[in-house]
Amino acid sequence: MMRIRIFVLCIMLMAAGAYSAKYAGEPFSLGVGARALAMGGATIAGPSDGAAGYWNPAGLNHLTGHNLIAMHAETFGSLLNHDFVGYSRRRSDDRYIIRSYGLYFYYLGGGGIKITDIDPVSRRFYVVREESHGDFMLGASAAGRFNDRIDVGVTVRVIYRDMPTIRGYGLTADAGALYDVHQNVRFGLAITDLFSGFIRYSGGNTESVLPTVKPGLLLFHTISDFTGRLAASGDIKFEGIRSAAQFWTGEVSLDSHFGLEVSFREMIFGRAGFDIGNFTGGVGVDINRIKVDLAYLHNDYLDETFRVSAGYSF
Repeated sequence: MMRIRIFVLCIMLMAAGAYSAKYAGEPFSLGVGARALAMGGATIAGPSDGAAGYWNPAGLNHLTGHNLIAMHAETFGSLLNHDFVGYSRRRSDDRYIIRSYGLYFYYLGGGGIKITDIDPVSRRFYVVREESHGDFMLGASAAGRFNDRIDVGVTVRVIYRDMPTIRGYGLTADAGALYDVHQNVRFGLAITDLFSGFIRYSGGNTESVLPTVKPGLLLFHTISDFTGRLAASGDIKFEGIRSAAQFWTGEVSLDSHFGLEVSFREMIFGRAGFDIGNFTGGVGVDINRIKVDLAYLHNDYLDETFRVSAGYSF
């Protein structure tokens, strides 16, 4: 039976590849939350916060009560505006099959797209006007628990893409799981665009987004008032992007994420990491159920990214 399931999954991936488009889902892959960015985006296995529905919906079970989060980032300088708001709730009664759930809204966009035309006399191009563009996503997540060690979750995402000359609508789904191997070791797995999500454009064309498999590991330990967390994850893609990724062979590629967090009494945080080889860092505070996080991402080819997020638990 397991071999049959693996065979069916391979057939689905190959079939999707026939009409998939490289980078179709990239606008939604920049990550959310300053805590996650400061740790290099290596939060598939945790630590989880109000943005867990985006990273790994199974992480919603590792929160308590109600959680609100909001984020803004000037991505690659002022090239893109990146915003995120989310809400999640972890039920106190574990008798429910769905133990936690959440909603979030994601936006990435900017302006400065020049629409041009050609002068019939000089045969030179000139700028007619400037337009903006935006990618919008609304996600709904739910998580349950198999036993004391295994959490699972799913997220359904609705996509709207607004470009100067065309618009697109899409639907996709993610799934995730967490496994507590030891009291200080946790494995995670998230699969985005699980069934090859699609974006259908007003011109009649349709793009399919292939799944991305994201394994993750979290190690954590507390000594006196200090807690340290070491995280790692990878993005395994099947789009044949080759040298555009850190590592690749054939149609399969891998990008890596590494992060470190040290906290004092779970109130003051220092973080550092590497996001696909780019250095990240940041700080955070968590006082009276109010959280504020700052993050920085260095890039050798584009301007730096600065991200701030705030959260409230009740």
